[in-house]
This record gives sequence, C-alpha cells and structure tokens, in this order.
Amino acid sequence: MTRCRLLCVAGAIVGALLGLAQAAPSPTNPLSSRQTNIAGLERCRPETFTAVLSKYGGSLATGSPYTSNSEPYPDVEKVLWYAQFPPLNIPDICGVRVMVTGNVAFEVYLPSPTKWNRRFLTVGNGGFAGRTSRYDMFGRAVHGWAVMSTNTGHEDASGGMSWAAGNQSLQIDWAWRAMASSVPFAKEIVAAYYQNVTPVANYYSGCSTGGRQGIRQIEVDPNSFDGVLLGAPAWNVRSAMPVISRIGWLAKTYGLNFDSREPIYSRVNQTCNLLGFDNTAADGVVRDSAACLRTFKESGINGSVWAGVDCPNNQPAPGCVTLSQRAAFMAILEEFKVPPQNQTYAGDGFDITSVKDWFNFLAGSAPDDFDQQFSRYFLNETIIWDSDANGARLIQRSNAWDAQVRVNANPAVLNGWRGKAIMYTGTADGTVSSIGTRRAFNMAGGTNNRNLAYFEIPGMPHCVDIGTGGYNPPWYIGQIGIGLILPSKVWYMPNTTNPPLNNAAHDALIALTEWVEGGSGRSAPTRLLATAFTGWNETVGTISKERPICAVPMRQHYVGGDVNAAGSWTCVAE
Repeated sequence: MTRCRLLCVAGAIVGALLGLAQAAPSPTNPLSSRQTNIAGLERCRPETFTAVLSKYGGSLATGSPYTSNSEPYPDVEKVLWYAQFPPLNIPDICGVRVMVTGNVAFEVYLPSPTKWNRRFLTVGNGGFAGRTSRYDMFGRAVHGWAVMSTNTGHEDASGGMSWAAGNQSLQIDWAWRAMASSVPFAKEIVAAYYQNVTPVANYYSGCSTGGRQGIRQIEVDPNSFDGVLLGAPAWNVRSAMPVISRIGWLAKTYGLNFDSREPIYSRVNQTCNLLGFDNTAADGVVRDSAACLRTFKESGINGSVWAGVDCPNNQPAPGCVTLSQRAAFMAILEEFKVPPQNQTYAGDGFDITSVKDWFNFLAGSAPDDFDQQFSRYFLNETIIWDSDANGARLIQRSNAWDAQVRVNANPAVLNGWRGKAIMYTGTADGTVSSIGTRRAFNMAGGTNNRNLAYFEIPGMPHCVDIGTGGYNPPWYIGQIGIGLILPSKVWYMPNTTNPPLNNAAHDALIALTEWVEGGSGRSAPTRLLATAFTGWNETVGTISKERPICAVPMRQHYVGGDVNAAGSWTCVAE
C-alpha cells in the first residue's frame, strides 16, 4: 500500500490537509458575483501586478487574482472561500496565484491594506506532495499576515512520487528551486499590492519537508527571512530515506509486526512513566527518553522490563513480544552504520517513545512501498534494504543522487546567520527522528548559538498529533498544520479569547516575531505553553491540558498538583 510518511507531515499534515479537507463541508450558496465593491479589495485586480510580472517573466494563473467568492478551484480547495462566512466575516483577502515557470507556481493571500500587520510569511510543504499549503496560508492571513506558499513544482497532492520518475528537473524544483524562485517574486507581489509599504519583517514556518525547505532557502539566500520556525526538519534526506528501508528489513527479518506494537508501546510507557519512572506524573508521557532507553538496554531483551509480555514458546502472537521482535525494536533505536565494509555513520535511530509512530511504516508490505517508490522514482533503482550489501549500495546511490539534486539542507548555516530561528520536534516522532533533529540543533551551534532556540515536545509524534496513544500530550504551539484541525475557536478567529492562544506564550510564531522585532535587547524564548484539547473540530476546542515546553538544555519536570495544569510543571536542567 502506498503511503505518505517520511519527510512529511504525512499522517499529520499531508494526511490532515488532504483527508480532513475532503471531509470538510463543501461550500454552499456561494455569492454570485465578484466582490469588487468591498472595501479593501480595490487593488485586487491583474493590473496591480503587471510591472512585477514583467520583471520576473511569470504570469497570473487563470482566474487570478481572486477573492473568497471567486476562488477558481475545486470545492475542497476553496480554502479562502470560508473567509466570507461567520464566524470570520473577513471577505477582504485577495488571493494571487502566479505561474513562475511552466510547472512552478506560488500563491499569496493578501489581507486588505488596513488589516495587514506588515509581516510577510512563507509556509512550507509536506513530504513529496505538491500544491500550495492553502490551509496554513489561510490560518495566518485571517490574522493579518501576507502569506505565500509554493507548489514545489508539481500538483500531485497524494504524497506519491511517480511525478518524479525520470525527471531530475522536477526533482530539483521540489528539492529547492521552486522555493528559491518563489520567495523573491512573492515579496514583490506583496510590495505591489501594498504600494511599496515595507514589511516589518519576513518570516518562515514549516515542518518536516517544510523545515528542510526553510534551512535550504537560507543556504540559497540568507536574506530571505528574518526569522524561521522549523519543525522536525527533514534535513538529511539522503540518509533518512534508507532508514525506512532498514526498518522494513528489520521488521520482515525478525517478525516485528502490528501484533507486537501495542505491547511494546505499553511496556515503554509502563516502565518509564506510568510506574513513576523519571520522577514525573504518571500521565503516559515519557519526559526523560535517554534514561528510559538506558533502562531497556541495561535490562536486555530477556530482562525484567519485558516481564509479562513473553510469548508462549517464543512464538509470535497478539499481545506478546518475542525475543527477536525485542531485538529488532532495540536495533531500530540505534544509530546505524553502513555494513559490512567501513562501519561509518549512515543514519539516526529513533527515540524509544516513537515506537507507535514509526510502526506506521509497517502498514501494507514490509519494507513499506513508500521507500520502494523513492528508490524507483528518485534513484532509478529497483533495490531496497533487504540485505547488508544492498543497504550499503542504497546509501551510496542516495548520496550520489543528492550530489546532483542538492536536496539535503545543512543546519550549520544557522550558526552565524543574522536572523533568528526556533526549532522544535516531538520526542515521539517516528518519521523524522528527534535524535536527528537534536543533531541538526548541535550542527547549528547548539546552546552556543544565541540566535537559535530549540524545543523538544514530550510525547508528540511527527509535526502534529491528535491524541496519539490515548494520552493526548500537550503539543499545540501554533505550528504548521494546525489551521485546518482547529478552525474557528482557536486558530482562525481573530482576537480570540476562548481559548486565549493567540499570544507569544502559546504560539511559537508570535514568540518568534517578538524576538525578531524586539531588537538586540530581546532574548530567545526559553519556554512555551503547550496545549491539548478535548476535541478536534469547529465546535469543540476546549483546553484540557497545558504545560511548559522548555528550550534545550532545560526539560519539563512535574512539581506536583493537577497534572493537567501549567502551574504543576517547571523547567529543569537536563
């Protein structure tokens, strides 16, 4: 079964944006005429952008510019359409779609001049998917941001990779060129609309592939942004993709399957949190992953941590874990090296709490078809990691491919960069390893880089999480992918007070703006308040939990009291 997982906000962002978008109610009773008479839309017309288009050689797409009632897309893609109805009633946003080349396009949402907050934001994409990220654009545009997103050079939003077959030019567009050609072009579209009023600052927000795009664009042009919010950046594509092949190979070789997922996941939580390990509340969220891993290593596959889940006669069965399954599980957690030739670093292992997330790679076939698509369409290879020799060959081919396409981003570019960066990840991320994100943080200067803050969110899988595992860890910090999941009550409603999340304490992007715009005397944020909710639709958005997320080298610590209250938690040194 084809899956969109690695380097993607796959089950989270791409899955949410595609799946929930189609589940959203189709627009009804659209207005019959274009809103040309609404104040604030006077400049939403083609001639406003003529000079910019002449300069860059691009063109307006058919039907562009458009307004909320003239959006020229299928119903499920008419995201701006929702702005004209309660509870928003914000019809004065101008949408512009520009064709940069025959296949590269970007879109910009432009609030009316009186509502523009004088900030320009670029939002990233997910996985290998194309199309612009309209929901993430919308979530900020209704709060006054001018927002841009590129289509990465293609329109296949499925997450599949057949679009890349035999076409290295399209692969380069996806890797970096679509973003590089769109950012300066979009800035001038913004300048034309607001009659050359200078933005206060330029920002970027993206997760996974989107996190990689942000770093890669800084490599291309360090002046692109003043501040960047980078979630789980998939910066190491050439190593990360073979990781998936290796997981599938280990699973197939040692019988690691869905029957063993729940007992393994439960055993990690029972050992490292529910029984009081790591000196925190027994809420199912492990905060000291390193200590948890040490406990499992010291116990061994025959040790006491596995007591009660032994399979009769060591034969696979639901609800138990064989010795070989335990060994495969532990191997996936380790940094791996290219065997058997030189034993050099090839890729990062995963956090011990990420087991439920990376088990999604085992759906369908093992190895999963996702990594097979990468080999087939990007590397022009038929091999997968089904032996040590093929694993080494796959690494070599992936490295050679990256040398041509230049998809990998170098986090070290953030060390000495003039702008400010906030990086974050979920410790339970089984798609882009949180250990790899910690590596990226250290490459970027770590705690010695005063222009960099790094947050690890305990219990959160890849980019966003909707109650994974039943524990519903607090994870919302205003990151990418939330606009669709939490519409009116949290994200879209301007000046919302129920719940009050449109502020620097709860929203990492707003915290970033205060840091960037606060001048030399403003320090990096050291904590954010992460939030969990009781429901995930337009009518249910009540806060159920809040607790601080701490900038490394601090970590979350329970001090007593109501486990769901922010005051019961503090930040302590690692």
